[in-house]
Amino acid sequence: MSNSSTPLVSADTEWSPLRSVILGHAANSCFPQAPSHMIKATMPEEHFEEFRPNHRFPAELLQRADEELAQFASILQEHGVRVYRPKSVDWSKTGGYTAAMPRDGLLTVGNTIVEACFAWECRQQEIDLAFANILDELEKDSSVKVVRAPKVARPEALYEGIGSRQDGAHEWAINNSRPAFDAADFLRFGKTLIGQLSNVTNEKGVEYLQNAVPEGYTVELLDVTDEHAMHIDATILPLRQGLLIYNPERVTEAALRKHKVFQKWDLHAYPHLPSPRESPPRYMTSGWLLMNVLSLDEKKVVVEAGDVEFAEYIKSFGFEPIMCPFQHVNSIGGSFHCATVDLVRQGD
Repeated sequence: MSNSSTPLVSADTEWSPLRSVILGHAANSCFPQAPSHMIKATMPEEHFEEFRPNHRFPAELLQRADEELAQFASILQEHGVRVYRPKSVDWSKTGGYTAAMPRDGLLTVGNTIVEACFAWECRQQEIDLAFANILDELEKDSSVKVVRAPKVARPEALYEGIGSRQDGAHEWAINNSRPAFDAADFLRFGKTLIGQLSNVTNEKGVEYLQNAVPEGYTVELLDVTDEHAMHIDATILPLRQGLLIYNPERVTEAALRKHKVFQKWDLHAYPHLPSPRESPPRYMTSGWLLMNVLSLDEKKVVVEAGDVEFAEYIKSFGFEPIMCPFQHVNSIGGSFHCATVDLVRQGD
C-alpha cells in the first residue's frame, strides 16, 4: 500500500519527473487484424498484405525488440523509475496483437487509469490478458481508480455504413454507433487533455473519456489535417511546460493556438523530414515516429539511437537525449511513448 507521499498512480503531464511505468513485451506479437478499409486508412500501403489472421511478426524481429525493451527497462531503472511488466501471452492463439504497446490501451489521468474502448476487435482482450494483474495490484490501493472498458457485444457494428457518404467529405474508418477510442489519441497538459478524432477514436469515445476522468479534468479536440490519423503522439510532442514540437504535416500552429493551454507556449514545427528506412521494416508507422519519445523529466528524453538529427534538434532547447536502440520495437507499431504507461510523475 502507498501513502500520501508515495502514490502508486499520479500523473497529470507528459514531462514531469517520471517515477513509475508499465513497460510492454514484444514476444509472440502478431500483425493486428482489421477490416481492409481500416488497414488502408491507417497502415503503410507496401505492407497491406501482412495484416492477415494469426500472422506472427518475424521471430528474430520480436527477439530483437524484446532485447531493446530490456535495455530501455534498464535505462528507466537506472534513473530511479519503477518498472512493471505484463504477462506473456501467445497472441496467435487469442487472435490478438501485442503486449508491446500498453499506451494504446491505458491512460493515466491524475490517480485514475482509464482503459481504452478499442475500435479494433483483435485488441478487445489485450488489457485483460496481459495487464490485468498489474491493474489489480495497483487497485488494491484505495487511492487508485481503474475504469475498465465496457465489453462490446458487436464490435463489427462500428463499421456499418462506412463508405456510404455521397458528399465527398472525409470519412473516418469507424462510425459513431458506440464509444471507441485509443488512449494514445490523447496527451495530458495538467487538467486539460488534448486529443483528436481519428480512424480509431470517435465522438462517443471522447464523451466516454470525459465522463471517466476525475472531476476537474477536461478533454479538448485538436483539429488535425491527417486523414490517416491514428494516435496523436507523433503529431505533437510537449517536451516541458511551455515548449512543444509539432508535425507540420499533420497540424498547424493556428490549430494549436485555438486551445487556451497553448496560447503562451513556444510552438516549433519540426524542420526536417524523417529519413527513409527499409530494415527493419516500418510495418505500421511512418518516419514521424521519431517524435514518439519518452520524457524522464524536463531535461532528459529517451530517443531512438538512429534518430541523431532529432536528438541534435532537441539539444538546441537544452535537452539531454538518452539514445536507446528501438527500431525493432518500431517495426511492430510504436516507440518509447507507445511502449509505456506512465503511472507516476512526481510533482504533477
